[in-house]
Amino acid sequence: MRQTSLILVLLSVLLLASSCRKKPVPPPPPPPGVVCTIAEKQDVSKTHEFIGQIVAEDWVDLVARVEGYLVKRNFEEGSFVKKDTLIFEIDPRPFEAQVKEAEGQLVHAQASLTYANIQVERYTTLVKGDAVSQKDLDAANMQQGVSKGEVLVAQGQLDLAKINLEYTRLTAPFDGKIGECPISVGNLVGPTINTNLSRIVRMDPVKVEFSVPEATVIDIRQREGSMEKIASRIIPKIVLSNGTEYPLAGQIYFTDNVVDTSTGTLLVRARFQNPNGLLNSGNYVKIRLETKDKTPSIMVPAVAIQRDQTGEFVLSVDKDSKVQRRLVKTGQAHGMNIVILEGISEGEKIIVRGVLKVRPGMTANATLEESAKPESKTQPAAPKATGGN
Repeated sequence: MRQTSLILVLLSVLLLASSCRKKPVPPPPPPPGVVCTIAEKQDVSKTHEFIGQIVAEDWVDLVARVEGYLVKRNFEEGSFVKKDTLIFEIDPRPFEAQVKEAEGQLVHAQASLTYANIQVERYTTLVKGDAVSQKDLDAANMQQGVSKGEVLVAQGQLDLAKINLEYTRLTAPFDGKIGECPISVGNLVGPTINTNLSRIVRMDPVKVEFSVPEATVIDIRQREGSMEKIASRIIPKIVLSNGTEYPLAGQIYFTDNVVDTSTGTLLVRARFQNPNGLLNSGNYVKIRLETKDKTPSIMVPAVAIQRDQTGEFVLSVDKDSKVQRRLVKTGQAHGMNIVILEGISEGEKIIVRGVLKVRPGMTANATLEESAKPESKTQPAAPKATGGN
């Protein structure tokens, strides 16, 4: 009994001793990983952005100028058509008959004129021998004048009949894209019924109209000079609705000579080539004016910019891998990047991904994004050509 109690006491002491031992401290978690880019100086242009509207250089409504039944429609709605392509044809038979009738009237009038000329010539001779009176000669001269007038009228009627016959064939006045056609073959069309048949729009080139605030106009003129110099030194570019930049730059060709007093803006037009038909008349786009002169500026991706009640800032990683909060002043955006006017220096590591994982003062495991690595900015050397003998 005494031995059993001793064993129990020893077990209790051992259990108590083991419970008093300190548990090992777990290792600290690794610093959070972030992806950085290097703040670099790039040559950038000073830009201004406005909202503009694409306007067709030329467009034409195809209208029925003569009345008749539509017998041909030689296109698919929304297709591209070439200049002088036959688009519509109105039944030409009534107009062909009118041409023949007018030709007959002209032949009749010309015959009457020929007879009147003969009569005048004859009476002129006879009146000298008193074979006919002067009155008869005067009547012959009058009939000659009437016949000449009838020839002119008949010729005019023939010309008009031919014009109306031409109006039965509606052709494309230029290369362009044709729109919808609400009228099908077999319907009666004309100046008073089903007049508008379709519309053709020239797709290449197009123009973009946009309004520039007066203060911006003054700023550009003070920097660039006259409007002629502005047109040659400023490059207009289009930013599409999906945020991508249209690949072809334009040319400013018109600036209005007065400021719109209701809006305080000046109307400007730029012309853009549109070989693939990507720019459609009526669409609104962002127009960006870039100067040809470029200035070295620090650029970072726009996604690196954070904002709070104190303003804009970025998170950087210093040489000790510590996260720093840097207030910045931003400039103009250029594609996916933005100019930094104040707040950071060239060469700093700026966090672009993982900003929610860290806060100022923390240690971060920074890796450079692929485009910021030095090896990604150099082109691989071309392999040396080897030739065998």
